[in-house]
Amino acid sequence: MLAALGVLVATATVFLTTFTVVDWSAAQTALVTAEASAVLGFVAALVAHFKPATAKEHVALAGTFTAVVSATLALGTGFGWWELTQEQTGALLGMITAIIGVAGAMFARQHVTAEISPPSSK
Repeated sequence: MLAALGVLVATATVFLTTFTVVDWSAAQTALVTAEASAVLGFVAALVAHFKPATAKEHVALAGTFTAVVSATLALGTGFGWWELTQEQTGALLGMITAIIGVAGAMFARQHVTAEISPPSSK
């Protein structure tokens, strides 16, 4: 179902840009597509995480959440939601991505345990 939703979002984006319903540059269209993909990936990770028949994937949640935040920051910059210099944008993206990456890794590490496999006999 989520794959079909992804196709629908991509088709809607193509429709909006082809029929000039929106006036987006190629870069803005790419940012919208990246944002939609990141959000759908995060939703898919959430659904899989909370579905009773599947394994809990804390790393997938952390990774897709990081992707959503990074894509949202890029989208905001691309659409001029805020005025930052190129250096400020790079510093902000780097800092927030690093903070979320570390926090996500710490969250995932709390919920994931490594299993030591027995030595193989050759």
